[in-house]
Amino acid sequence: MKRTLEWQVATVKAVRTETPEVKTLTLALPDWTAHRPGQHYDVRLTAADGYSTQRSYSIGSEPERTGEIDITVERIADGEVSPYLDDTVVVGDRFEVRGPIGGYFVWDKAIGGPLLLVAGGSGVVPLMAMLRH
Repeated sequence: MKRTLEWQVATVKAVRTETPEVKTLTLALPDWTAHRPGQHYDVRLTAADGYSTQRSYSIGSEPERTGEIDITVERIADGEVSPYLDDTVVVGDRFEVRGPIGGYFVWDKAIGGPLLLVAGGSGVVPLMAMLRH
């Protein structure tokens, strides 16, 4: 069984601008693990002086896509992580991630039936994974 709480180094495969403040990053994962719609990954950035910080980002890609995930990042002006991910990251950059994590807000096709999805802002990201699934 793969350990989803162990850090691995992801490589940025694509950067897509959604709005002036929102970008979607496609991350190639060397130790990819299938996710359930609604789960997230933690992103950890470490500075040259050793200071590190982490934030959680919902997975927006469908679980059927293997080897990579999409995370969508809304830039928070005074944030420690999102300005770097939105303003600086380019294809080929690498940083640490771990996941998939979370099981409280997930959805599986097997549940079936009608589904009402309501969200606003960056809260739509996990719902996109559900719709794509």
